Amino acid sequence: MRNITHTIAYLSVLCNSAQALVQLNRRACLELVPLLPSIIGSLSVSPASASAATVDSTSDVKTRMPSMPENVAITDKIFMDVRIARKDGSTYVRDDLDGSFENTVLFQRIKIGLYGKQAPNHVEKFLSYIETPTNADMEELLDNPYPSYGRSTFPSLDQETGLLMGGNIPSLRVKDVAGTTALTYGNRVLPANLWIDGGGETRISHSYKGLLTHRNLEVLPTFGITTRSQPSLDATHTVFGQVLWDEDTLRFFRDLEDIPTYSVERPSGLDDFNTGEVATTVYNAQREFFRGAAKTFGDDRVSKLYNGKLLRRMEVLQVGRL
Repeated sequence: MRNITHTIAYLSVLCNSAQALVQLNRRACLELVPLLPSIIGSLSVSPASASAATVDSTSDVKTRMPSMPENVAITDKIFMDVRIARKDGSTYVRDDLDGSFENTVLFQRIKIGLYGKQAPNHVEKFLSYIETPTNADMEELLDNPYPSYGRSTFPSLDQETGLLMGGNIPSLRVKDVAGTTALTYGNRVLPANLWIDGGGETRISHSYKGLLTHRNLEVLPTFGITTRSQPSLDATHTVFGQVLWDEDTLRFFRDLEDIPTYSVERPSGLDDFNTGEVATTVYNAQREFFRGAAKTFGDDRVSKLYNGKLLRRMEVLQVGRL
Protein backbone atom coordinates (compact mmCIF):
# COMPACT_ATOMS: atom_id res chain seq x y z
CA MET A 1 0.00 0.00 0.00
CA ARG A 2 2.82 2.33 0.88
CA ASN A 3 4.50 1.61 -2.50
CA ILE A 4 1.31 2.47 -4.33
CA THR A 5 1.03 5.75 -2.39
CA HIS A 6 4.66 6.66 -3.27
CA THR A 7 4.07 5.84 -6.92
CA ILE A 8 0.98 8.05 -7.10
CA ALA A 9 2.85 10.88 -5.39
CA TYR A 10 5.74 10.52 -7.85
CA LEU A 11 3.40 10.62 -10.85
CA SER A 12 1.69 13.71 -9.41
CA VAL A 13 5.03 15.50 -9.15
CA LEU A 14 5.90 14.54 -12.72
CA CYS A 15 2.58 15.84 -14.01
CA ASN A 16 2.94 19.10 -12.12
CA SER A 17 6.49 19.50 -13.42
CA ALA A 18 5.33 18.87 -16.98
CA GLN A 19 2.54 21.40 -16.58
CA ALA A 20 4.98 23.91 -15.15
CA LEU A 21 7.32 23.26 -18.07
CA VAL A 22 4.55 23.75 -20.57
CA GLN A 23 3.51 26.97 -18.86
CA LEU A 24 7.11 28.10 -18.84
CA ASN A 25 7.52 27.37 -22.53
CA ARG A 26 4.27 29.13 -23.37
CA ARG A 27 5.31 32.13 -21.28
CA ALA A 28 8.73 32.20 -22.92
CA CYS A 29 7.16 32.05 -26.38
CA LEU A 30 4.77 34.91 -25.53
CA GLU A 31 7.71 36.97 -24.35
CA LEU A 32 9.50 36.32 -27.64
CA VAL A 33 6.60 37.48 -29.86
CA PRO A 34 7.53 41.20 -29.78
CA LEU A 35 11.06 40.28 -30.78
CA LEU A 36 10.05 38.22 -33.84
CA PRO A 37 10.22 41.07 -36.43
CA SER A 38 13.82 41.88 -35.56
CA ILE A 39 14.78 38.18 -35.55
CA ILE A 40 13.13 37.57 -38.92
CA GLY A 41 14.70 40.73 -40.30
CA SER A 42 18.17 39.53 -39.39
CA LEU A 43 17.51 36.22 -41.17
CA SER A 44 15.61 37.50 -44.19
CA VAL A 45 17.13 37.85 -47.67
CA SER A 46 16.81 40.95 -49.80
CA PRO A 47 14.86 40.68 -53.07
CA ALA A 48 18.05 41.19 -55.09
CA SER A 49 19.82 38.41 -53.19
CA ALA A 50 16.80 36.15 -53.58
CA SER A 51 16.78 36.84 -57.31
CA ALA A 52 20.49 36.10 -57.57
CA ALA A 53 20.03 32.88 -55.64
CA THR A 54 17.24 31.87 -58.01
CA VAL A 55 19.43 32.54 -61.02
CA ASP A 56 22.32 30.62 -59.50
CA SER A 57 20.09 27.65 -58.89
CA THR A 58 19.15 27.48 -62.57
CA SER A 59 21.28 25.95 -65.28
CA ASP A 60 24.63 27.59 -65.91
CA VAL A 61 23.79 27.48 -69.59
CA LYS A 62 20.73 29.70 -69.08
CA THR A 63 22.65 32.41 -67.25
CA ARG A 64 25.26 32.65 -69.99
CA MET A 65 23.16 32.49 -73.15
CA PRO A 66 25.05 34.53 -75.79
CA SER A 67 23.69 37.94 -76.71
CA MET A 68 22.98 38.59 -80.39
CA PRO A 69 22.69 41.70 -82.62
CA GLU A 70 19.59 43.79 -81.95
CA ASN A 71 17.16 45.21 -84.50
CA VAL A 72 18.23 42.79 -87.24
CA ALA A 73 15.37 41.05 -89.03
CA ILE A 74 15.50 37.28 -89.47
CA THR A 75 13.81 36.51 -92.78
CA ASP A 76 14.47 32.78 -93.09
CA LYS A 77 15.17 29.91 -90.71
CA ILE A 78 16.94 26.66 -91.52
CA PHE A 79 18.35 23.69 -89.60
CA MET A 80 21.42 21.50 -89.87
CA ASP A 81 21.51 18.09 -88.23
CA VAL A 82 25.15 17.58 -87.26
CA ARG A 83 27.08 14.55 -86.04
CA ILE A 84 30.58 14.36 -84.53
CA ALA A 85 32.27 10.98 -84.68
CA ARG A 86 34.27 9.36 -81.89
CA LYS A 87 38.00 9.94 -81.76
CA ASP A 88 38.54 6.70 -83.73
CA GLY A 89 36.17 7.91 -86.46
CA SER A 90 33.35 5.47 -85.75
CA THR A 91 29.70 6.48 -85.46
CA TYR A 92 27.89 3.13 -85.15
CA VAL A 93 26.53 1.73 -81.91
CA ARG A 94 29.25 0.11 -79.78
CA ASP A 95 29.21 -1.50 -76.35
CA ASP A 96 32.95 -2.14 -76.07
CA LEU A 97 33.84 1.46 -75.14
CA ASP A 98 33.49 3.50 -71.99
CA GLY A 99 31.25 6.54 -71.87
CA SER A 100 34.03 9.12 -71.97
CA PHE A 101 33.77 12.27 -74.09
CA GLU A 102 36.25 10.92 -76.65
CA ASN A 103 34.16 7.78 -77.13
CA THR A 104 30.80 9.52 -77.41
CA VAL A 105 29.12 10.31 -80.73
CA LEU A 106 27.62 13.81 -80.54
CA PHE A 107 24.41 14.83 -82.32
CA GLN A 108 22.80 18.25 -82.53
CA ARG A 109 20.24 20.12 -84.61
CA ILE A 110 21.68 23.60 -85.17
CA LYS A 111 18.98 26.15 -85.97
CA ILE A 112 20.02 29.18 -87.97
CA GLY A 113 18.33 32.51 -88.68
CA LEU A 114 19.29 34.37 -91.87
CA TYR A 115 19.47 38.14 -92.42
CA GLY A 116 17.69 38.40 -95.78
CA LYS A 117 17.34 42.18 -95.57
CA GLN A 118 20.84 42.80 -94.30
CA ALA A 119 22.64 40.53 -96.78
CA PRO A 120 20.13 39.37 -99.43
CA ASN A 121 22.67 38.02 -101.93
CA HIS A 122 24.48 36.02 -99.27
CA VAL A 123 21.21 34.54 -98.03
CA GLU A 124 20.11 33.66 -101.56
CA LYS A 125 23.40 31.89 -102.25
CA PHE A 126 23.30 30.11 -98.91
CA LEU A 127 19.73 28.88 -99.45
CA SER A 128 20.65 27.53 -102.89
CA TYR A 129 22.71 24.88 -101.05
CA ILE A 130 19.81 24.09 -98.73
CA GLU A 131 17.02 23.57 -101.25
CA THR A 132 16.89 21.66 -104.52
CA PRO A 133 15.97 23.82 -107.54
CA THR A 134 12.20 23.71 -108.13
CA ASN A 135 12.59 22.82 -111.82
CA ALA A 136 14.97 19.92 -111.18
CA ASP A 137 14.22 16.48 -112.61
CA MET A 138 13.96 14.15 -109.62
CA GLU A 139 15.18 11.11 -111.59
CA GLU A 140 18.18 13.04 -112.83
CA LEU A 141 18.99 14.17 -109.29
CA LEU A 142 19.54 10.57 -108.23
CA ASP A 143 22.44 10.19 -110.67
CA ASN A 144 23.60 13.77 -110.85
CA PRO A 145 22.70 15.69 -107.66
CA TYR A 146 23.30 19.35 -106.98
CA PRO A 147 25.86 20.30 -104.32
CA SER A 148 24.19 20.55 -100.92
CA TYR A 149 25.09 21.42 -97.36
CA GLY A 150 23.33 18.15 -96.54
CA ARG A 151 26.51 16.39 -97.69
CA SER A 152 29.01 18.81 -96.16
CA THR A 153 31.47 18.85 -93.27
CA PHE A 154 32.81 21.26 -90.68
CA PRO A 155 36.54 20.61 -91.13
CA SER A 156 38.21 23.06 -88.78
CA LEU A 157 38.09 25.42 -85.83
CA ASP A 158 40.54 28.26 -86.41
CA GLN A 159 42.27 28.90 -83.11
CA GLU A 160 43.42 32.38 -84.14
CA THR A 161 40.05 33.80 -85.22
CA GLY A 162 37.71 31.39 -83.40
CA LEU A 163 35.86 30.59 -86.64
CA LEU A 164 34.21 27.18 -86.92
CA MET A 165 34.53 26.54 -90.66
CA GLY A 166 31.60 24.81 -92.36
CA GLY A 167 30.08 24.31 -95.79
CA ASN A 168 32.88 22.10 -97.06
CA ILE A 169 31.16 20.05 -99.80
CA PRO A 170 33.33 17.15 -101.00
CA SER A 171 34.02 17.10 -104.76
CA LEU A 172 32.89 20.72 -105.25
CA ARG A 173 35.79 22.42 -107.03
CA VAL A 174 36.69 25.78 -108.53
CA LYS A 175 37.96 25.32 -112.09
CA ASP A 176 38.69 27.29 -115.22
CA VAL A 177 36.09 26.30 -117.82
CA ALA A 178 36.48 27.88 -121.28
CA GLY A 179 38.35 30.81 -119.81
CA THR A 180 35.75 31.42 -117.09
CA THR A 181 35.87 30.50 -113.42
CA ALA A 182 33.18 27.93 -112.61
CA LEU A 183 32.22 25.40 -109.95
CA THR A 184 32.22 21.75 -110.91
CA TYR A 185 30.38 19.04 -109.03
CA GLY A 186 30.22 15.62 -110.63
CA ASN A 187 28.95 16.22 -114.17
CA ARG A 188 27.53 19.62 -113.31
CA VAL A 189 29.16 22.93 -114.16
CA LEU A 190 27.76 25.79 -112.08
CA PRO A 191 28.42 29.55 -112.21
CA ALA A 192 30.96 30.77 -109.69
CA ASN A 193 29.31 34.02 -108.71
CA LEU A 194 30.63 36.14 -105.88
CA TRP A 195 28.63 36.55 -102.69
CA ILE A 196 28.51 40.34 -102.79
CA ASP A 197 25.96 42.64 -101.18
CA GLY A 198 25.68 46.38 -101.65
CA GLY A 199 26.20 48.75 -98.78
CA GLY A 200 22.51 49.47 -98.38
CA GLU A 201 22.39 48.68 -94.66
CA THR A 202 25.11 48.94 -92.06
CA ARG A 203 27.21 45.81 -91.93
CA ILE A 204 27.14 43.80 -88.74
CA SER A 205 30.35 43.47 -86.76
CA HIS A 206 31.75 40.07 -85.78
CA SER A 207 31.37 41.02 -82.11
CA TYR A 208 29.07 38.19 -81.10
CA LYS A 209 29.31 34.45 -80.68
CA GLY A 210 27.23 32.43 -83.13
CA LEU A 211 27.27 34.64 -86.25
CA LEU A 212 27.32 33.13 -89.74
CA THR A 213 29.89 34.77 -91.98
CA HIS A 214 31.37 34.34 -95.44
CA ARG A 215 34.76 35.43 -96.71
CA ASN A 216 34.59 38.25 -99.22
CA LEU A 217 35.53 37.32 -102.82
CA GLU A 218 35.18 33.61 -102.03
CA VAL A 219 33.07 31.77 -104.64
CA LEU A 220 32.86 28.49 -102.74
CA PRO A 221 29.92 28.09 -100.32
CA THR A 222 32.14 27.67 -97.28
CA PHE A 223 31.09 29.72 -94.28
CA GLY A 224 32.16 30.29 -90.71
CA ILE A 225 30.42 30.44 -87.35
CA THR A 226 32.01 32.72 -84.77
CA THR A 227 32.74 31.03 -81.45
CA ARG A 228 33.82 34.29 -79.83
CA SER A 229 33.92 38.00 -80.54
CA GLN A 230 36.37 38.75 -83.37
CA PRO A 231 35.90 42.27 -84.86
CA SER A 232 39.09 41.84 -86.90
CA LEU A 233 37.02 39.76 -89.34
CA ASP A 234 34.93 42.79 -90.30
CA ALA A 235 37.40 43.79 -93.03
CA THR A 236 37.43 40.40 -94.77
CA HIS A 237 34.05 38.77 -94.05
CA THR A 238 30.33 39.55 -94.24
CA VAL A 239 27.81 38.47 -91.58
CA PHE A 240 24.56 37.07 -93.02
CA GLY A 241 22.94 35.10 -90.19
CA GLN A 242 23.11 33.77 -86.66
CA VAL A 243 22.73 30.62 -84.63
CA LEU A 244 19.38 30.46 -82.84
CA TRP A 245 20.65 29.54 -79.41
CA ASP A 246 19.04 27.15 -76.97
CA GLU A 247 20.54 25.24 -74.06
CA ASP A 248 21.34 22.09 -76.05
CA THR A 249 22.99 24.01 -78.89
CA LEU A 250 25.10 26.07 -76.51
CA ARG A 251 26.18 22.93 -74.67
CA PHE A 252 27.06 21.32 -78.03
CA PHE A 253 29.29 24.26 -78.97
CA ARG A 254 31.02 24.09 -75.61
CA ASP A 255 31.73 20.40 -76.21
CA LEU A 256 32.91 21.23 -79.71
CA GLU A 257 35.46 23.71 -78.41
CA ASP A 258 36.96 20.93 -76.27
CA ILE A 259 37.76 18.78 -79.33
CA PRO A 260 41.50 18.92 -80.07
CA THR A 261 42.68 20.43 -83.35
CA TYR A 262 45.74 19.75 -85.48
CA SER A 263 48.66 22.14 -85.34
CA VAL A 264 51.61 22.38 -87.75
CA GLU A 265 53.33 25.24 -85.95
CA ARG A 266 57.02 24.74 -85.24
CA PRO A 267 57.93 25.03 -81.54
CA SER A 268 59.10 28.58 -80.90
CA GLY A 269 61.69 27.78 -78.22
CA LEU A 270 65.28 28.77 -78.87
CA ASP A 271 67.73 26.10 -79.95
CA ASP A 272 71.40 25.77 -78.98
CA PHE A 273 72.35 28.54 -81.41
CA ASN A 274 69.65 30.99 -80.27
CA THR A 275 68.05 30.90 -83.73
CA GLY A 276 64.64 29.59 -82.66
CA GLU A 277 62.65 32.70 -83.62
CA VAL A 278 64.36 33.10 -87.00
CA ALA A 279 64.08 29.39 -87.74
CA THR A 280 60.38 29.44 -86.94
CA THR A 281 59.80 32.35 -89.33
CA VAL A 282 61.70 30.57 -92.11
CA TYR A 283 59.87 27.31 -91.39
CA ASN A 284 56.45 28.96 -91.60
CA ALA A 285 57.36 30.73 -94.84
CA GLN A 286 58.59 27.49 -96.39
CA ARG A 287 55.47 25.68 -95.26
CA GLU A 288 53.17 28.24 -96.87
CA PHE A 289 55.25 28.22 -100.08
CA PHE A 290 55.10 24.45 -100.51
CA ARG A 291 51.41 24.32 -99.58
CA GLY A 292 50.66 26.96 -102.21
CA ALA A 293 52.75 25.12 -104.79
CA ALA A 294 50.95 21.86 -104.06
CA LYS A 295 47.55 23.52 -104.59
CA THR A 296 48.76 25.07 -107.85
CA PHE A 297 49.65 21.64 -109.22
CA GLY A 298 46.34 20.18 -108.11
CA ASP A 299 47.66 18.15 -105.18
CA ASP A 300 44.91 18.45 -102.56
CA ARG A 301 46.53 16.11 -100.04
CA VAL A 302 47.84 19.16 -98.22
CA SER A 303 44.24 20.07 -97.35
CA LYS A 304 44.07 17.01 -95.12
CA LEU A 305 46.59 18.48 -92.67
CA TYR A 306 46.36 22.11 -91.66
CA ASN A 307 46.17 24.32 -88.60
CA GLY A 308 42.88 24.09 -86.80
CA LYS A 309 41.70 20.87 -88.40
CA LEU A 310 39.28 19.11 -86.04
CA LEU A 311 40.65 15.75 -84.97
CA ARG A 312 37.13 14.30 -84.94
CA ARG A 313 34.93 14.22 -88.03
CA MET A 314 32.05 16.69 -87.91
CA GLU A 315 29.50 16.16 -90.68
CA VAL A 316 26.06 17.39 -91.67
CA LEU A 317 23.45 14.65 -92.03
CA GLN A 318 20.44 16.69 -93.12
CA VAL A 319 19.42 20.28 -93.83
CA GLY A 320 16.10 21.99 -94.43
CA ARG A 321 13.88 24.98 -93.79
CA LEU A 322 12.11 25.60 -90.52
